[in-house]
Amino acid sequence: MGSWLQQLANWYDRRQQLKQPWQQLRYVALDIESTGLSPTKHDILSIAWVSIHPPAIQLGNAQYHVFAHGQEIDLGQSPTIHGLTKDDFVHSSDPKQTFAMLSRALNDAVMVCHHKGMDWGFLKQVEKAYDIPMKPLAVFDTLAFEKKRLEKAKGAVRKDSLTLSACRKRYGLPDYSSHHALTDAIACGELFLAQAYSVNENELTAKHLLLKK
Repeated sequence: MGSWLQQLANWYDRRQQLKQPWQQLRYVALDIESTGLSPTKHDILSIAWVSIHPPAIQLGNAQYHVFAHGQEIDLGQSPTIHGLTKDDFVHSSDPKQTFAMLSRALNDAVMVCHHKGMDWGFLKQVEKAYDIPMKPLAVFDTLAFEKKRLEKAKGAVRKDSLTLSACRKRYGLPDYSSHHALTDAIACGELFLAQAYSVNENELTAKHLLLKK
């Protein structure tokens, strides 16, 4: 009963926080690079995150980690897609320590990513594998937000118009080299701010912003 009451209290607290103007909350933009697309079959190669206190991105607090998994790692397509080589894993991070740090960063924050199905899916596997809770207030998907916005304006949307780079271009954001976790986390954070500030509504709450995706 005690655990149930605590869960109820946490749920109510999250709802109350999301009723605040969106600029008053903290956000964490995150990106994961992996050996493949399936969270249940593939490994996380690198992860990066950065905190956002609108309108500023806290670059000084950004985190970037690579994981060697304690064995001869299968890089899959990584050398051609992510730019990672085996030399990058010489100073790999400890997964449990890193994910515990991320868990603390996500506490009382809204997680931001570009394609929730991928990044959130991998974090749910991390929860199971390391028994570390990932409990952000909510998850904001910049891809889903953009897809919904374009569908309202144009109807059908081409897949190549929803890449991180293509979405950034529509908001006048500069081109970055993609498929590096830290670069993509920062790029995602910038896109989130551009999307949020493009919503021309007075007193926009975090909850309403999340529902617009």
